[in-house]
Amino acid sequence: MKRRIVAERLANHLFTTEEAVDTTLALMGDLIAAMPRARLEAGLAARVGQQAVDRVLEAASGMASARRSLIAAHEALAEAKDQVGLRRVTLVGGGDKAGDVPRTGHLHEVKSA
Repeated sequence: MKRRIVAERLANHLFTTEEAVDTTLALMGDLIAAMPRARLEAGLAARVGQQAVDRVLEAASGMASARRSLIAAHEALAEAKDQVGLRRVTLVGGGDKAGDVPRTGHLHEVKSA
């Protein structure tokens, strides 16, 4: 029972972190879109603020990398859960897994609708 409680606590931390990263990526997307709009609205030259745009894009790329790493950590923790005898225990949270793509260890391109 203690392992299950510890696993649930850890899963909640993981789900909260995953949600925070996704929220941050969404907010960064808003910022990325707002920056050129602000420049256009103010009637400024294209080079004005380009370094800031570059830095935000670098940060977004870093967040995407962090997200990939969290996904890998999530999968590793799922394996660890099995190793400690909690294979049949469902830890709630983190979204609907019913539509997940089968795990192959590789990312696949998703075509937009």
